[in-house]
Amino acid sequence: MTRRRALLLALAAGLAGCGFRPMLRPGEEGVGEELAAVEVPSLTGRVGYLVRDSLLDQLNPTGAPVPHRYQLQVALRRRNSPLAIQLDNTVTRYNLTLVARFSLLDSRSGQILYRATVRRIASYNAIRAPYAELAAELDAERRAAREVGTDIRTQLAIHFARAQEAAPAAPVAPS
Repeated sequence: MTRRRALLLALAAGLAGCGFRPMLRPGEEGVGEELAAVEVPSLTGRVGYLVRDSLLDQLNPTGAPVPHRYQLQVALRRRNSPLAIQLDNTVTRYNLTLVARFSLLDSRSGQILYRATVRRIASYNAIRAPYAELAAELDAERRAAREVGTDIRTQLAIHFARAQEAAPAAPVAPS
């Protein structure tokens, strides 16, 4: 037990010494405020709705009214691929691949500030019962959409953190 505590203390001291700081600190302005200022327009289809819902929950979790300074454009592509095929050509497992290409635009100028692609794969079993197979596929869609939303939010947070580090510090008024 004491070894575990000593290891945790050593890790904490190492993180403090390396300049580690969380991007999304509660109660502080910065990355969280920038994320909340991202507008996510409606996306087409069921998967688009799920991705947008995930993004809205993660970019502005409190739902605070924040003026939109950015717009997020997302293009989704969904594909099912057979993964496990039996000797009689029966598919027993599928991979659902969800690819999202997204761009962060400045709302005023329309200039692209950041662009990237995320890809998530969720597997599900193909069951001979049609309803059970449909339920498994819908669950895989939900999981992939939530993970895509998380990946997009993470990449945007990193973008905003780097932009804040690169921005010149505001001059301090003399006391």
